[in-house]
Amino acid sequence: MAKVSGTHVPPSLIEPFNRILTINQALTQAGLKPTARTAQPAPTPTYTTQFITSAATWLVNRHLARATPSEKSALFDQFATELRAGIFDPVYWMTLTATSDLAEYATPTMTTFNRGIPAAYVDPAHQPSICTYQDVEMNYPTPTDGSTDEHPAPGWRGTTINSIWRDLYHVQRKLIYPLPTAIQIDDDRPIAIKIEMDITATATTRGNRNWFAFALERYLHTAAGPIGAAKGAVTHWAPEDWYAYALPPEGNTPWTATIHRTILDSAHRKTNSNMDSGLDRLTLRVATPPSLGMYGSRNDDVRVVHHETVKVYWAK
Repeated sequence: MAKVSGTHVPPSLIEPFNRILTINQALTQAGLKPTARTAQPAPTPTYTTQFITSAATWLVNRHLARATPSEKSALFDQFATELRAGIFDPVYWMTLTATSDLAEYATPTMTTFNRGIPAAYVDPAHQPSICTYQDVEMNYPTPTDGSTDEHPAPGWRGTTINSIWRDLYHVQRKLIYPLPTAIQIDDDRPIAIKIEMDITATATTRGNRNWFAFALERYLHTAAGPIGAAKGAVTHWAPEDWYAYALPPEGNTPWTATIHRTILDSAHRKTNSNMDSGLDRLTLRVATPPSLGMYGSRNDDVRVVHHETVKVYWAK
């Protein structure tokens, strides 16, 4: 193994240098670490990639079980490419139709904020609170074009009252789809969910990337056991569904931004269920999580609205 003497490593490169080389400080010699020859673990696939792989595999086994390996590989690549592009060939997929599309409205219980705040975020004029949601209080047909104060579109609103930031309401969307046949909870037949969502936020001063996260809850259940309003408010997001990109800077008043999110996922991922078999309904709840009294970003007022096209596909 080669050894290098008299090496000078710039400070900015010390960390990556130390990951692969051992350094004899007394002799100023560097040698390759044994671990540098070890293959690095592959990155964990995203949930979208995992779904595409499992769905393409199922379709190949379903429609080309007796084909040669090369034919199976070609068809797998075809299915995977189409799914990545959001294409669902009607030869292999059936589009399901929602029989119910409702907006679910909830208001929070507000309590005093009792957690530490980083000094850079302390603002006596916009102090945080803790806003907790639980039950859905009412529902109404999901507004498509406009909305009213009594029946707002899906999204949420928060405001500062007496120097305390708080949520006013949270509205999510609930859709119900009958399934072509009843299934069991461990059925591996792909059921795809594709959502094209536009999230628009308007604030007095500045934005927050948390406002552009989305939350999607799935329920496979029986027609006799519909998903009720108790503890139905969807207010938290999975880490992978956060919005990680830059937002427009503050400076324009009011601050506003519209972000487009594309969601491709499986109805089986993180699914809730009220039974193990006889499941003939899929209910989806689609939301942008509210500020929970903590993510107002020192604004006087924030309004977030989301509109989306939701498609559900059943693999044939």
